[in-house]
Amino acid sequence: GSLPAYHPRAMPPSARAVVERFLRDGYDRSARLWRMDVIAECFDVDRYVSHTWGGGLAETGRRMAEFWSAFEREPEALADALVADGDRVVHLVSWRGTHVGPVLGVEATGRTVEIHHVEMWRVEDGRIVEHWGGMGEAAHLFAQISPSSG
Repeated sequence: GSLPAYHPRAMPPSARAVVERFLRDGYDRSARLWRMDVIAECFDVDRYVSHTWGGGLAETGRRMAEFWSAFEREPEALADALVADGDRVVHLVSWRGTHVGPVLGVEATGRTVEIHHVEMWRVEDGRIVEHWGGMGEAAHLFAQISPSSG
């Protein structure tokens, strides 16, 4: 007998490739806008949860935009590393910018700041489904130690 016809199944992109695409193309820094076509391509909108920002994709986007609007970032990262292991991808980034708006209860200072942060995503079937870490963790710490939390 003859072998059945072979029909290759398209493999989803690697976890690293999905996160790289999101980091490279998901945010238009000059327009300060999320690129929703890239977001839809990289994230599982129905299943995504950010353990840092405390919500799904819409809530995460809203809270991140609010946080990052306090800074005018220099266009290039000072350091950038991406490490993938199976379905997990870790991103280390350092950047410099100017504190131009209120954040964590602190009004704009006009100071140049340098920030280093690490975040991790889990990718399933070619889409990001979970997130941990990043700058949102600073807000968690501040909430726990601020005088109004006691």
